[in-house]
Amino acid sequence: MHKYSFPRLISVWIFISLSGGSFAAATFDRSSLIINGVEYSIEVAKTSRQRSQGLMFRESLDIREGMLFVYPQSGNHRIWMKNTLIPLSVIWLDDNETVIEVRILPPCKFDPCPSYGVSRPAKYIIELSSEVIGVKSGDTIRGVKQFE
Repeated sequence: MHKYSFPRLISVWIFISLSGGSFAAATFDRSSLIINGVEYSIEVAKTSRQRSQGLMFRESLDIREGMLFVYPQSGNHRIWMKNTLIPLSVIWLDDNETVIEVRILPPCKFDPCPSYGVSRPAKYIIELSSEVIGVKSGDTIRGVKQFE
């Protein structure tokens, strides 16, 4: 069996076509991050291009994998689930590495896709498997700042 399914290839082709054919997948540095005593293998999205791509077109995500979005400054950083095929636990953090809010977001199946944000400025966003539980507002996730 091939690694990529036909529907996934069609989705990628449509995305490339709509972006003028100049889409090339961003590459991400990998590292680890401890969240509530559990080690996660994370990809780090620091550039605008990396943050725009995020976890698009991923068909699965291991329960101990995720992505950390690092922004240049705190702000109203919103995400959407366009071209995201799996539900995700999304964690917004402030510049003190404190969790502002945690939401489980479903994939977006129809346009327009809603965008999601929080009521306070965020500096970081972490996306994990929707199966991850136990992270809540007010928790601190140390080590996020090292990726700036």
